[in-house]
Amino acid sequence: MSGMQGWPGAGYPPAPGPGGGPGNTADNSGKRFGIWAGVIVLTVLASFGLAAATGADARGGGASAAGPSDLPTFDGAGGTDGLEDLEDFEMPDDTGLGDDTSGGGLDSGSGGLDTTEPTPEQPSDPTLDAFLAVSQGDCLANWMTDETTWTSDVPEVVSCDDEAAALWVSQTTEFASDCPAGAGQSYFSYTSYSADAQSVYLCVTRQFDVGQCFLGMADGSANLLSWVDCEGSIAPPYSQLYNVTAVYSAPANTDGEECRSASGDDFWWWTLDNDSVLLCAVIYR
Repeated sequence: MSGMQGWPGAGYPPAPGPGGGPGNTADNSGKRFGIWAGVIVLTVLASFGLAAATGADARGGGASAAGPSDLPTFDGAGGTDGLEDLEDFEMPDDTGLGDDTSGGGLDSGSGGLDTTEPTPEQPSDPTLDAFLAVSQGDCLANWMTDETTWTSDVPEVVSCDDEAAALWVSQTTEFASDCPAGAGQSYFSYTSYSADAQSVYLCVTRQFDVGQCFLGMADGSANLLSWVDCEGSIAPPYSQLYNVTAVYSAPANTDGEECRSASGDDFWWWTLDNDSVLLCAVIYR
């Protein structure tokens, strides 16, 4: 109420009456009572008017000012008064990060990181590559040294004029049944057991030269795909070596008599490559 005129309290001397003497105390007492009552009423009305104006000003500003009783108070170091438990706190439904947050908040759609794992490359297979590189008409420096063993597991392509050209490739295929199985004919094969299993069969025909030795049995049977040292050991189950004495173009319906001139009376003979080649040999030991 600063700036308003004060009123003397009850302990002050009464105001002098007319002529300077004391006034009518009874009358003055009644007047004072009325004046005090009026002051109280005016004060209460003024207080309500100020409060109403203050509230209106606050509403006009768009926000209500918080009174001291509305502010949170801290009860020592152990907790808060006026804050809800953090367990009840919820994130807004729409955070602007998209529905899929499994990728660390990055959008997995267009413009995001590509998380697709690359398809692993199949390991290379040099042996398969070597077999696939062989063509029909090639000659190979490969031959058998016993019943099951080849000089190399990998085809070694050489010129057909090379003295080491032991095999001629008549066909390449995926199936053993495609290869002829006559005398001196068979296949040289490989199967890759990678994720995509693949087999290659080289259909081959033995090429002989005079002086070569090959493995055989006493009954005249022989491994015509073999080629061994004439002075070397004889691998089981074979029991003897044959030595080539002549190689001819086979006449029709031959009985092998063409071999006698080169082999003497004791000779052995075979027709090879669909009966187109006559092979003459003698027992070497």
